[in-house]
Amino acid sequence: MRSLFVLLLLSVSLGLAQEGSQDNNPHIVPRNMPQPKEEPTPASQAGDSSSKDAGTILEDASSNSSGHSTASSTVTEMRPYDPHRAAKDVEVGVYYLKRKNYRAALDRLNEALLYKPNDADATFHLAETQEKLELYALAYQNYRNYLNLIPGGPYTKDAKEGMKRLQPHVPKDGPGGQPASNLTLFIQQGEDFLARNDFESAYTSFAKALEIAPDDPVSNFRFAESVQGLQRLDEARTYYKKYLSLQPNGSMASEAKRQIARIDMTLGKP
Repeated sequence: MRSLFVLLLLSVSLGLAQEGSQDNNPHIVPRNMPQPKEEPTPASQAGDSSSKDAGTILEDASSNSSGHSTASSTVTEMRPYDPHRAAKDVEVGVYYLKRKNYRAALDRLNEALLYKPNDADATFHLAETQEKLELYALAYQNYRNYLNLIPGGPYTKDAKEGMKRLQPHVPKDGPGGQPASNLTLFIQQGEDFLARNDFESAYTSFAKALEIAPDDPVSNFRFAESVQGLQRLDEARTYYKKYLSLQPNGSMASEAKRQIARIDMTLGKP
């Protein structure tokens, strides 16, 4: 009987010792517990679909941007279609146009056509601005574009008069049979580069324009600006003077004279 009591006592003591063990405590993580392996995420769930969607968006944006004629084939800006932003740009562009700040007007109206290609109002006012800047071939083309967009629009009469007025200034095919449209393209490219102070690229574009039409006044003036930006001052003065010989009373004549005087002062020439 006594032996049975001793055995029971030993069993109870052993049970209590096991309950006090750390490895059996529920709030203690046993050492060296094996960690669960991470399942590889399927490619279709790990960003594959998002990148595919992004690619689709980029493709759509690219097709939209190439679906209309931009100001430059080498200076490409991808803008989302935003008619409200375009309308604001037209409003600001017309504001600058009325105040004879033609460079600022040109920038905003070109921007409007990036947000809303073939906008009739932007096209017409861009033509007006280009005419003021003596970009006659570009202005002529945009007056015609306006008439194609809305033949009976509110500016129809003005656009037709503009085309008639500019007809004598629109160059014919240049040397080597190069189409006059190339001249328009190179001038517009150069204008875009000048607006960004990229004088090297502007120089290249206006040099190509001068190959087609050596006596085009705007190309000569802008070429002078380009080489002046490259610090080739003697060359710049030569082309400013050529502009004055072609357009002694042109809208940029006073600026050409001012730049010639400035170059002479820099070079120390009388």
